[in-house]
Amino acid sequence: METTGEIEEESKHAKWTNEEVAALIDYLHTNHSERADAGNFQQATYAKAAESICKLHRSSKIKDSKNVSIKWGSLKHMYNAIMTYRSGSGKHWDNENSANICGVADAEKWAKFVAMKPFHNKGWQYLPMMEDIFP
Repeated sequence: METTGEIEEESKHAKWTNEEVAALIDYLHTNHSERADAGNFQQATYAKAAESICKLHRSSKIKDSKNVSIKWGSLKHMYNAIMTYRSGSGKHWDNENSANICGVADAEKWAKFVAMKPFHNKGWQYLPMMEDIFP
């Protein structure tokens, strides 16, 4: 049986579907002129983004501006990790094959980029839109 604390803790976390993430990025891409310092948006923009993805809600917690802000932070972190990796001397990246890790030497360099593990040999579908948001 769940305790009240467990229920409260679970209600704080939002589980995002791929459809919701894509809709969030699309909304922020469309409204990227509202981007403020450090690549963040105003709370009003996060609130409007939450409202725009509300129709996609299937289960879990309905996303609010705080959930959108947190999700944006994690997407921004992933983008920054890719850009850092990409800018490194002698490191390959393309959005089709990602880092295209082949061989021991590549794998050793890759091990330092924990945040990018999902992109071992596969690109990130959101990268082109994220690059537009962060010119």
